[in-house]
Amino acid sequence: MTKLQVLKSASIAAICCAMAAPAAAQTASESGIELDEILVTARKREESLRDIPAAGTALGAEQIQAMGGIANTQSLLSNVPAVNFANTSNPVTSEISIRGSGTSRATAADAAVGLYRNGVYIGGGYVGGRTFSKTDFFDVRTIEVLRGVQGALNGRNAVGGSINVVSARPTDKQEGFVVLDGGNNARYEGQLVWNQPINENWSVRLGANLMKQNKGFFYNPLRDEYFDRQETEVYRGQVRYENGPFSANLLVEHGRDQLPGLMYQLLIPAGTNAIYPRGIFQDKYDISWNHPSSAKQQVNYAELVLEYDLGFGTVTSTSALRERRSQNAYDRDATSAPFLAQAAANGLVAPGQVQGSPDLGGSQNDYARVLFQDVHIVGKDIGALSWLAGFEYYDLNDKYQNTLAGPPTAANGRSYGTVGVSRLDFVSWAAYGSVGYDVTEAFNVTAEGRYTSDDKDLLSDRLDFGTGRPSGTGFKIDTGRKTDNFSYNVTGSYKVAGWLAYGKIGTAYRAGGFNLALGDPRQPRAIPATFDDEKAMAYEVGLKGTIVPRVFLSLSAYQTNVKDLLVQTDNGCAVGSAVCPVQATPFVYNAGKAELWGIEAELNAAAEILGGTARLTVGGSRQGGHITSGPDKGKKGPQRPDWTGTVNLNYRHELRDDYVGFFNIKGNGRWGGVQEIAQTPKLEDYQIFDVRAGLQKNGWEFAVYSNNVGDEAYIVFNAATTRRWNMPRTYGAQLRYSW
Repeated sequence: MTKLQVLKSASIAAICCAMAAPAAAQTASESGIELDEILVTARKREESLRDIPAAGTALGAEQIQAMGGIANTQSLLSNVPAVNFANTSNPVTSEISIRGSGTSRATAADAAVGLYRNGVYIGGGYVGGRTFSKTDFFDVRTIEVLRGVQGALNGRNAVGGSINVVSARPTDKQEGFVVLDGGNNARYEGQLVWNQPINENWSVRLGANLMKQNKGFFYNPLRDEYFDRQETEVYRGQVRYENGPFSANLLVEHGRDQLPGLMYQLLIPAGTNAIYPRGIFQDKYDISWNHPSSAKQQVNYAELVLEYDLGFGTVTSTSALRERRSQNAYDRDATSAPFLAQAAANGLVAPGQVQGSPDLGGSQNDYARVLFQDVHIVGKDIGALSWLAGFEYYDLNDKYQNTLAGPPTAANGRSYGTVGVSRLDFVSWAAYGSVGYDVTEAFNVTAEGRYTSDDKDLLSDRLDFGTGRPSGTGFKIDTGRKTDNFSYNVTGSYKVAGWLAYGKIGTAYRAGGFNLALGDPRQPRAIPATFDDEKAMAYEVGLKGTIVPRVFLSLSAYQTNVKDLLVQTDNGCAVGSAVCPVQATPFVYNAGKAELWGIEAELNAAAEILGGTARLTVGGSRQGGHITSGPDKGKKGPQRPDWTGTVNLNYRHELRDDYVGFFNIKGNGRWGGVQEIAQTPKLEDYQIFDVRAGLQKNGWEFAVYSNNVGDEAYIVFNAATTRRWNMPRTYGAQLRYSW
């Protein structure tokens, strides 16, 4: 049986077994096994995800530990249906898509998914602002993923959905854990978390995470370095104070990462290029570049949360400051002098043709500062009425520098390249609230609304790298845009016999902005300077409930109508091109209207099997739709798989002498879809499985693991002359002690 059949069959088998096996459910009930019930704050109040009339997935600390932790954003999203990770092979330029929401990797556009850390919006900025940092996944309490428009309460950019990573807080217990981890590619990691109550009012929680990986799979023999080497430092401290109705929590942390750099294989097919009529290619793992490929990121974060119970409601104030420094260096021509010399020696260069320069380097440097303030009050129910009201302030200051270096030529005289410099100021404020009313004990209607005011200002120019003078025309930008938006959500829900049925209509928007990188003067396609807000209206119906005891099913179907859809393309340049022989410059434009639709299912089950405890989660989605107006009419949206599937099985069994054996299998796959708006290339299908197994006893845990255990190889990004590949199989062992 193929891996494709395994993932598809797992979903069908789980549902069929759940519906046809009441005996198994009876066994689970008698043994006291319960399904995990996770509390989330999706609607600004703490409640069970099962009781929320919305599609979503939540992971608790125990589930995350059973999977061996969450290493990065891609690892997190492999548990969630209807999600695609637009992987550029570089974490600082990769991006998340939910329900076909648009992607804009390596551009100045905002993400189409709301990114939150403890309820704080952390997205925004040119490099690194469309995904989480590794620091965010250290010592996590819960992770909440909501699918569908979330603009009414969460605001800007929550078109496809929202993700909230919630950190573990100090508690009144003396507890903690130590983790030691070692794996292939000379990878070593250690984690330490210590929670200590001081007295009945004060407690602290301290943590550190150190990781180093000296080797990798993608090697540059010319520079004797691995493109995918990694290093991480995270230090976090928290202090919590509680006294009656008042509580305060201060979190301060510092994170620094050496991340995998851009790594792509040069591959020019025969008959497509005048310089190399017979074609030319590099090995996908052994790549000779003379410029470095690296990505670095540093995140400093401070957060103060104050809560006070007023009796008629609880008011919460969240103040946060996040500083993010990101750097991305790469080789724009993807070659070196020895590589080009070898190509000529092998007779691959056409007579009379001249190869491009091997000395084209590039780097991106970005400093983003996010200042965030939220104050909201969750009121006590007044009879059948529930309510909340809040105010939010978001201030992004982003400074960006894009350097394109190269040797002087006849066209550029003595210039050694250019540097684009820009400063973006994005100030936004919003007022929001919700009102819910229980028409009957079973039927509830809730209305949510949010008014947002956005003010963006951009100052940008391109300068000669050597002289500091303006270089070229059309690069000097001094502009701004002010917009406002009202987003709403109206939901009707009905509870009957342990099931929740709901229908909703809601809106959201994705903030417009500016294209900062205006490309190469030789580019075949011109890059527009600005793009407008993208707006979405979504209709959704859902059903969730218990099929039989210990088997919970969630179903949802939706249609989203989008106006001024934001789409990414590039300027037509390519490594090896005779017209513009440099790496393509991506940009964003408004494509017109679009209709998206989909159905999703997620099943959670628990049972006693062969004397042990099994917990199973199976999810899947079918997505469709197309652009309905403009020059791209009839096309599919990019980065939207037709099908997605996820499965996670955890099994635990008590052995002799208080030992507990366990294993965990996690799988995810995607099928169909296109990578770019041009409808080519196709998204590569894949099915990836991670396995983990080990023993526990008295707070000790030892496990061995392998990620991508089948060593699946697929193209994560495919361009005219370059390809980027996923990571091969990794493996290792982990020792953990908890107290």
